[in-house]
Amino acid sequence: MSWQGYVDQSLIGTGKIDAAAIFSAAGDSVWAASAGFTIKPEEVKALIDGMNAKEPANNNGTWVNPLAAHGFHVNGVKYFTLKSDDRSVYGKQGKVGIVVVRTKQAILIAHYPENTQPGEAAKITEQLADYLIGVGY
Repeated sequence: MSWQGYVDQSLIGTGKIDAAAIFSAAGDSVWAASAGFTIKPEEVKALIDGMNAKEPANNNGTWVNPLAAHGFHVNGVKYFTLKSDDRSVYGKQGKVGIVVVRTKQAILIAHYPENTQPGEAAKITEQLADYLIGVGY
């Protein structure tokens, strides 16, 4: 299947995701994207940096992920972080949200509409990521 096929069939084709994109793991190239879902290079870089790094908290000496502390932007919209670790980032803005999952060679970014439960969108995106990891991506 082509990368565009993964976006069109495996993500949007579920009826639970309404926009999606797949980037290289470095974030420097778009492998596939749904129409109108334009993610700026600096938005992808911020997601990757947030998944990779931690910064010290202000006063208590603990370390926190900057995505969890500051949120993130996708397609020009700021999302509040629900979950952030080195594999996945989940964000919410009102009744819609974003699921970002990293594989060995790719980053999947899926947007879900208000009629989709966050857990449904996460399951779909995480399952595609697991499949891609299983076939070497």
